[in-house]
Amino acid sequence: MEFTIHALETAPDESKEALAHAKETFGFIPNLEGILAEAPALLKGSMTLWDLFETTSFTPIEQQVIYLTANYENSCSYCMAAHSGLAKMTGISQENIEALRNGTPMPEPKLQALRRFTQKMVQERGWVEDREIEAFMTAGYSKQQVLEVILGIAVKVMHNYTNHIAKTPLDRQFQPNIWSKPST
Repeated sequence: MEFTIHALETAPDESKEALAHAKETFGFIPNLEGILAEAPALLKGSMTLWDLFETTSFTPIEQQVIYLTANYENSCSYCMAAHSGLAKMTGISQENIEALRNGTPMPEPKLQALRRFTQKMVQERGWVEDREIEAFMTAGYSKQQVLEVILGIAVKVMHNYTNHIAKTPLDRQFQPNIWSKPST
């Protein structure tokens, strides 16, 4: 099935404001948001949760660790490419980005604990064991952040699943970070 990648001119009226917000946020309208515009509620929900996730207690680097981990676990090539570039903009080291892209351990223990907890949350569909929560908190995170990870994953579920069904073509801006999941 082919999905339309909407521009401001072709989007349903209910999506135009959110698409304009996407353009303001990213400097262009990514193909993902153009596809999401077909369902105004999904686009608006996605943009609202994206903005809310930025207000969490996580640093921009930690936010990208959560996003990249969920993208990796959900095998979303589009979002891995997009967030690899966004992660660079936050100042995360290239070594950490490569670890997230390759599925190898991150060199920074606290970020690795965040990645592991996010990974377990995605893999186990939220049914993580108490020892996973305790390990996350022992690494320096809080109960609030346990719950905030869920918000980051929710954003990525909307994006990753949309990209899977729509086979979203990678934007020119994300081409330098093209990605496919390594074989295990």
